[in-house]
Amino acid sequence: MNNVRADGHGCPVYNRCFSCTFYTTDFTHLPELRQLRAGKAEQLAALESAYGTVLTAGSLSAANLELLRTEIQQIDELVGKCEADIGSLTLEERTTVESWLHTRDRFLTVLPVAAVLAGRQRLDEPTVDPIVTERTTG
Repeated sequence: MNNVRADGHGCPVYNRCFSCTFYTTDFTHLPELRQLRAGKAEQLAALESAYGTVLTAGSLSAANLELLRTEIQQIDELVGKCEADIGSLTLEERTTVESWLHTRDRFLTVLPVAAVLAGRQRLDEPTVDPIVTERTTG
């Protein structure tokens, strides 16, 4: 809640959301989740192509790559759960939600109550930071 009150600037662990036990999402964030996934996939591709050429490969670079891969898998998990929530709605509710997700002005569409109550989704297993894990086990 401190981060919410601070407009996202109060995170004590530098916005490592997928490692946070408080992180939840729902289908209303699907566009943002998909955009986040695309950005992380782009970042991963850029890092993979740079290691060994522009950047020096090593344990830190391997940990960064592994962290990005894990976060992408977790975003895929959350997107799948949110899509399942949408799939559980009636055809009329699903149509309303899908149009709402693709509209530019979301304040003009009223969502069905059942859609809003579909639930909050969280990760089955939050990300374990490979750098911290390596330090504590090594």
